[in-house]
Amino acid sequence: MGNGTDPYEHLPLHPFEFRIMLALVDGPSYGTRIVKEIEARVGDREKIYPANLYRRVRDLLKSRLLEEADSPEGADPRRTYLQLTGLGRAVAQAEARRLRELLDEAAGRELLPEA
Repeated sequence: MGNGTDPYEHLPLHPFEFRIMLALVDGPSYGTRIVKEIEARVGDREKIYPANLYRRVRDLLKSRLLEEADSPEGADPRRTYLQLTGLGRAVAQAEARRLRELLDEAAGRELLPEA
């Protein structure tokens, strides 16, 4: 078992964890905004429950893929801002590559409709 610094040790990510990380690629955010960004992408296909969000966030914090960020000036002090760590960004990139490889394989077997 490694020390957790190799991005590939964290793969595969749970899809919801990956979506949380994608929501943070452009910078720090907080719970409600993360949920709204995910919902805008997935629509009504998935329901996001606060307990599930915060459980996944807790796990990502524990794995050192996310960390708390400084709140912007004038932000509501009750909000906790989160951001990707360097390791978190590397893990998100590794997961994206893993998923691309799977999609390429599926396309090669004609499982995906023509674009």
